[in-house]
Amino acid sequence: METTIQYIKYGLLSVLMTAFIACEDKDEDLSNDLVINLSATPAPGQRQFRERLQSGDEVNVEVDISSRASLTEFTIAKTVNLALDPSFGNNGVLTVDPGSGTSFQYPFYYVPSVEDVDQLVGFTFKASNTNGVSQESDLTLVVTLSPRDNLTRRRWLLRSVLHVNNEEHPNKEEIKDCEKDNSMLLNEDGTMAMDYGEDTGAGDCLFDGFTVYQSWQLTEDEQFFIRESYGIFSPDVIVTDTLKVRTLTVDRLALEEEVDLSAFGLGIETFLWIYDAVPR
Repeated sequence: METTIQYIKYGLLSVLMTAFIACEDKDEDLSNDLVINLSATPAPGQRQFRERLQSGDEVNVEVDISSRASLTEFTIAKTVNLALDPSFGNNGVLTVDPGSGTSFQYPFYYVPSVEDVDQLVGFTFKASNTNGVSQESDLTLVVTLSPRDNLTRRRWLLRSVLHVNNEEHPNKEEIKDCEKDNSMLLNEDGTMAMDYGEDTGAGDCLFDGFTVYQSWQLTEDEQFFIRESYGIFSPDVIVTDTLKVRTLTVDRLALEEEVDLSAFGLGIETFLWIYDAVPR
């Protein structure tokens, strides 16, 4: 009797193992029936990918789909904080024709905006074939604010003025006490404003405000900062200054300016204006 019970136990165990292996084989067959690969950094989890970048940078991912049966559908859905983004595709879903073949390659491009910063931005790539099999791969973007986009979101407080090519003391500190509360605001519409603080209009800062800075731009390669200004006594004469960008981070902006001081017995003098980001 005991021997019979053991045979029954072994028989049931054999059936369960056979069923388990069959399920594994079936799952493997299904996963191999349709595969979506992304040329992105793999993340923990099956068919999960992740990319880290700054606002304004371009996401360039190659989507490679292979199938044992003819493809019927391919969609890309964008979500922000797990909700469909209606501004993408058709109410959050972009439909792409994959053709009727068994393979398809799609170059996916996306440029994150400042609205994507510190948000959970995801793209789900989904394909289906004539066998009724659907497969998905997910791409998550971790977007941080770029130094360029950060310019208009901070007030830039003047921290230092260095006389770079001073003959006796290279990089000599030239900031005046009354300049230490000076700051500038750079606006998204290209306008700008200089704030000379409370310590102004007297002493070394007697002429603060005589020059009105009206516009700014950063070149595409971020090598030059261009600003336009005019004197309060000659508003029709626009002066354009081109300053070299020496440092550009989310915390610091350093601009190098060449000033012609030949009228004062000097030559072309180079100054480095260093600004630190503070709350706007």
